[in-house]
Formats: sequence, structure tokens, C-alpha cells
Amino acid sequence: MRDFIRLQLKLKWGLNRNNNKTSAVMTAIAAAFAVAIVLALVWTLTFVLRSSIDVSPKRLSVLYLTLLMAGLTVAATGMQVKRLYRPGDLLITARFPLSPFKLFLSYLILNYIDLSIYSAVLLLPVMIVFGVATNCFGWLYVLGMLLGALLMPLIPFGLSVFIAIPTVYFTALLERHGIVRLVLFVLFLAGAFALYYYLLTVLANFFIHRNWETGTLEIWEKVLVFLDGYYNPAYYLGNVVFFERFLLGAGVLLGAGVLLGAGGTALARAVCTGLRKRALDGGSNLPERRSSLDGYGSARAIFRYQFKEILRTKTYSYFYLGVAISTPVMVFFCNRLVTMVGEAQIGAGINFGASMLVVSVFMAMICSFTGTILSVEGKNFYITKLVPVPYRKQLLIKGVLNIAVSAVALLISAAVIGALHFLTVPELCVLLSSQLLLSVGLVFNGINLNLANPNLKPKANGEAEEINIAYMLLIGLALAALLGASSIIFPKSFAGGRAAAYLVAILGALIYTAINVLVFWFTADKKYRRIEA
Repeated sequence: MRDFIRLQLKLKWGLNRNNNKTSAVMTAIAAAFAVAIVLALVWTLTFVLRSSIDVSPKRLSVLYLTLLMAGLTVAATGMQVKRLYRPGDLLITARFPLSPFKLFLSYLILNYIDLSIYSAVLLLPVMIVFGVATNCFGWLYVLGMLLGALLMPLIPFGLSVFIAIPTVYFTALLERHGIVRLVLFVLFLAGAFALYYYLLTVLANFFIHRNWETGTLEIWEKVLVFLDGYYNPAYYLGNVVFFERFLLGAGVLLGAGVLLGAGGTALARAVCTGLRKRALDGGSNLPERRSSLDGYGSARAIFRYQFKEILRTKTYSYFYLGVAISTPVMVFFCNRLVTMVGEAQIGAGINFGASMLVVSVFMAMICSFTGTILSVEGKNFYITKLVPVPYRKQLLIKGVLNIAVSAVALLISAAVIGALHFLTVPELCVLLSSQLLLSVGLVFNGINLNLANPNLKPKANGEAEEINIAYMLLIGLALAALLGASSIIFPKSFAGGRAAAYLVAILGALIYTAINVLVFWFTADKKYRRIEA
């Protein structure tokens, strides 16, 4: 069992020479950027609240500890579901010289080790920044942080063992209802973004106007008082970090963690054993069924097949279609925020530039997934080669699907912007035309990039784990920054600047799109044959 645990840890956390170094570097850069944003937000919010509310550092820390423990609980639940109930290596691990109980126990230990690593990685940077912001950083505080990092995983782990069981059955009910899963994800994404927007708006109002909106201060005071109570596990974790009633805090965390973990393990063992047996025994006598694509023309069949693949692939359905569907909501919130901050710093009349910047960013996010338009086929690439349709036509149809998705999101976003009178009719027409051109250019850029850098290794469940997505996102964000900056700066810089901004937006997008379409048209077949060979 010890060797199995060591092997699994090495596979997840060890260095593998076969890994893509570029992908690892890009992932590290993205992670560092995300951490920097979170830490900056922690410092800013702490500074604002401490300067506005008479609150102790310990009570304020419970806000962040609550969020960290909630995040760990969600992560732990996902690990329990993935390893215990829906492992991708079930057929392999079933042949290991381990009893079912030892295998089950090994996965629980692995989940706890992973959770402990996440706990340290999350808690220590946040609490270091918090300690600096509140001037309470000292040797006793450092000791409290280290002890808190050790104790924080206990309750999230215990809770996750219980939560994972209904989660498995609930997701099983939704397994054949991809649309329902997608709707739930979109609602969650929109809600999270609305909350994030509210937080940024509060901070922006404070720094721009040096005051709080009516009622905001009272809400935050009530939230902090509510969280700092006996019913919140983070309250006891705060006691450990700040050595206030330390024995009570450590005792509750240890006792509750052990009780939840032991009770959940006993229940999970029976459920896990039954699900694994059914997974190993089932799937051999599936009925044959006629393809739903029979009778369709080649173009329509490929278009329909690709769309169904998007719905079946979690990465695509969640972070591609999900983002596309949520874009109008997020454009609305971002537009208001960017406009508010921009008017305070630059002056009135930047609505067009703010809208251009925001919409360009979301078009970049949607179209970045075209960097996997070929790679997502993975081990099924032979299907693409056997279809009696020219390679370039296949890619063109897939590109049209991606353009259609981005165009629908763009039209709805433009309707929201127009209904709220952010832009005039001419400005809205320029925005629509330039962004539609930009989305076409991004789609063909992604196809060209994927043809030049294909990754056809087998992927779990057809998921799109591809460095090209990161490359396309960087390209899209760079273009969004250029379009947004020119649309904001030109009208303020010289006479006729507004017309120049319109011209730059349309001509820039047109030139970018033309180059990528021509590259695709004249090189796609050649690159495809090189991949085939």
C-alpha cells in the first residue's frame, strides 16, 4: 500500500521528463498571475476594511479563512468523486495486488495528502499578506499560521467524504442531460462574476470617491460579526492562528475532523465498493443504435457532430459554451466597472473604448478554444482521416461553428450594451463589425496554430488540455488591449480622433482576419497531410 501511495504521489507531484516544458512554464506563469491578483485583492480589501471599520485582525481574518475552507471543501469533494467513485484507471487498479479496502484507504490517504498541500499553498501566502496589511506579523503569528495550515484540512476532508456521495448520484442523474449541467454552470459562473464585480465596485468607489456607498459599510460589519461565531469552523481556525483560546480552536478542529472523517469513511466504503463493482461488470451488453447523423449531408453532419462533441466534452461545454453564454452578463458588469473607473481617471466619453476593450477580451476568451479544434480529436483522429470530406472543408465547418457561437454571444452582448445606452448607434455598429471580424480572425488563427502545433495524444474523456489555448488567449488579450487602448486614447488626443479610432478598429480587425484566412486557405491541406504522415 505504501508503494502504491508513493507511486501515485510521484505521478501527480513528481517531475516527469516527458512532460511538455512549455506547457509547464505557461501553467506556472498563469498560476503566478492568478495568485498575484488574489493576494493584491486580499491586501486591498484588508486595507480598506481596516481603515473604515473598527475590527480586530482576528475577526477580519475569519472572512478569508471561511473562503479558504469553503474552497478546500469543494476541492476535496472533487478529489473524492474522481478517485473513489469515478476513477479513470479503474481497470488498471483492479489488477493491483491490493485488497479493495487497502485500495480505498490508499485513495483516502492520497486525497488528504493532496488537500494538505493545497492548504499550505493557499493559507500561507494569504495570511502572510494579511499579516503585513494588519501589522500583526510576528513570530507568534508565523507559528499560528503553520499550525493553522496543518489543521485546516481536517474539517473540509471530513465534510467532503459525506458530500461526495450525494454529489456522485446527483451528477449521475445529469450525466445524460448536458444542457442541464451547462445551465447550472452558467448560473454559477454568472453569480460568481456578479459577486466579484460587487467586490471590485466597492473597492473602486472607496479609492475613487474616498467613501462607501450607502449601506455598504453596515453590510460588511454584519457579515464580519456573523462569520466570527461558534457555528463557523473558520472561527476556531482563527483562534489557532492568533492564539486566542487556542486549546478550544485546536480541540474543535481535531475532534470534528476525526469524527467526520471516521463516520464518512465507514459510509463511503460501502458506497464505493458497490459503485466499483457495477462499473467493472457493466458496459458489455450495450444495445446497438442507429446514428442520429444518418441521412445528413456531409457539411451538416460534421457541423452537428462537432456541436454534440462540444456538449459531451466537459472542458468545452463548461469553459467554452459556458463562457459564451455568460458573456452578455459579464460584459454588462465589466462595462459598468471599466466605465466608472475610466471616467474617474481619464474623463467622460470613454464608453466606446471601454466597450471595445471588454467585448474584445471576452471574444478572446471564447475563441481561444479553437486552438484545440484538431487536438481535441485525440485518439479518434482516424475518424477525421476516414471521413470522405476534404480536410480543409472539415476544418472550415468546425471553424464556422466556432464563429457562430462567438457571433451569437457578440450579438446578445451588443443588444445589452445598446439597450442600456452605453453606446450610440454608430458606435454600436463599429463595435459589432470590428468584433465580428476579430472573432473570425481569432478562429482561423487558432486553427492555423493547432495545425502547426498539433497534440494528438489520447486525452481522458476527450478533454482539451492544450497549451494552444493559452497561446490563443495571450494573442487575443494583446489584440484586445491594442483595440481598447486606441479606442480610449485616440478620441481624447486629437481632433478627428473618434473617426480614427473607428477606422483602426475595423481596419485592424480586417487585416488580422484576412492574413489568417489566407494562411489557412493556402496551407491547411499541406499541414494536414504532414500530420497524417
